[in-house]
Amino acid sequence: MIEELSFVVVRFALSWLIRQVESEIDPVEEAAGEAAATGAEAYEPVEQAIKIVIAAFSILLLGLSISAYRKTALRRIMYAAVAFGLFAVQLFIEYLEGVILALDAPFIDVIVTGMTLAILVLFFVAIVRKK
Repeated sequence: MIEELSFVVVRFALSWLIRQVESEIDPVEEAAGEAAATGAEAYEPVEQAIKIVIAAFSILLLGLSISAYRKTALRRIMYAAVAFGLFAVQLFIEYLEGVILALDAPFIDVIVTGMTLAILVLFFVAIVRKK
């Protein structure tokens, strides 16, 4: 399970690196002054790196939660595991939204916001629920 999750993280990181290479500014255009990076564009690689770390951490927490659930069989842990999984899926949808133009629709924003609500509800249930 952990090996599969690490494969997904590595694939996500490699696709991010490929996108960075493809979006590089052409040196000829840069010398001509036609394509100057704005302040926001300068921080995009940092933002993408942080998103990769967040996705990797959520996948790691998902794996640890599933492992803990198998050992203890506490339903509270399963709620947290599902929340971590939803968080990883949410980040993946946001990533795809930037890559695939067809996913840049208003209903995707509603889905992502609904997933955030579901994550919060699952964490709430995991904390408040009694045996």
